[in-house]
Amino acid sequence: MDRIYLDNAATSFPKAPGTAEAVSEYLMKGCINLYRTESRLMEKNFDVLYSLRLMLSSLYSYQHPECIAFTKNITEAMNWIIKGMFSKEDHLIVSSNEHNAVMRPIAESGIAFSRIPSDIYGYNDYTSLESLVTDKTKGIIINAAGNVSGAVQDLTIPAEFARKHHIAFIVDTAQASPYIDIDMEELGIAALGFTGHKGFLGPDGTGGMIIRRSIAERIPPLITGGTGTESDREDVPHTLPERLTAGTENLTGLTGLETAMRYSISKRKELAEEALTLTEELREGIMGIEGLEIKGSDGKRPHTAVLSITSDRRDIAEIAALLLERGNIETRVGLHCAPAAHRALGTFPTGTLRFSPGPFTTKSEIDTTLSLLKELMNE
Repeated sequence: MDRIYLDNAATSFPKAPGTAEAVSEYLMKGCINLYRTESRLMEKNFDVLYSLRLMLSSLYSYQHPECIAFTKNITEAMNWIIKGMFSKEDHLIVSSNEHNAVMRPIAESGIAFSRIPSDIYGYNDYTSLESLVTDKTKGIIINAAGNVSGAVQDLTIPAEFARKHHIAFIVDTAQASPYIDIDMEELGIAALGFTGHKGFLGPDGTGGMIIRRSIAERIPPLITGGTGTESDREDVPHTLPERLTAGTENLTGLTGLETAMRYSISKRKELAEEALTLTEELREGIMGIEGLEIKGSDGKRPHTAVLSITSDRRDIAEIAALLLERGNIETRVGLHCAPAAHRALGTFPTGTLRFSPGPFTTKSEIDTTLSLLKELMNE
């Protein structure tokens, strides 16, 4: 039975063409420890990281590639941003659609916060925004696209709010990039986190953050140690990106990400359209199945290729298990690490069954999924 993968919001599959080959070639022929090994491969491996930084700088319209730090995922990046920029003496404003990658480091750090309400479709309601600010408010954090609802948020309103109140505007791009345009300069974004293994179609274990130079020069490094540069000193290097980079980087994964990113960015409009078209076919089919209800984006406002459902007829965990058992259809069920988003949608504590087609999903796979859903709901 062929695998039908509908969980691209968790991680993309299959990966971009050429990614596996790039990783394999690096492991078979190209391994060195950058800035350490005296090797003819030094320049080639340096170029991989430089190419990644240039692509990211261009994508997010912040022309300081030295202000990009690579991490093992966006969770690590958001932890670094939050714990490095704020303290328990501060107050933050967050949306009701934040992932635990944002909420748990805030809670762990003891930082006070206020939550922007969300409507029942997963879109932020900014009408009460002014009432949330205090004299201790230092930042506002927005998840650009919901991992439960698929709702793409308006970033212009919080951007203007941040400018007005002279606070930092932070953006989580996990579900949005590279398909949603996010311009750091236009929006005045102070810092954002990105991940390599979702929309960029790259390997797991890759991600990072891009932060304004003034922040990059003062944010505490996540870790300190060898950089292969300024090795005569025992204090942290002051140059960027070395100040933010210590230890051996994941060149295996980043080599794959560089190949994947060249593909996904060059074809991002086409890939987004393909995934959205299939999501709409899935939405229309589910709307015709009695006993299933779509939660989140209604398909009329901007959204990603994410579709969450509930059922008043069968337990959604049972549906997910039967989809896998009978059709080898892989989905995700539960709270998706975003409990506040489910409270806003009215799906807490049960959660939802989430489908997230990708750009390589086929129409026949959507048809097979809909056929099996109908069968399950008619039993």
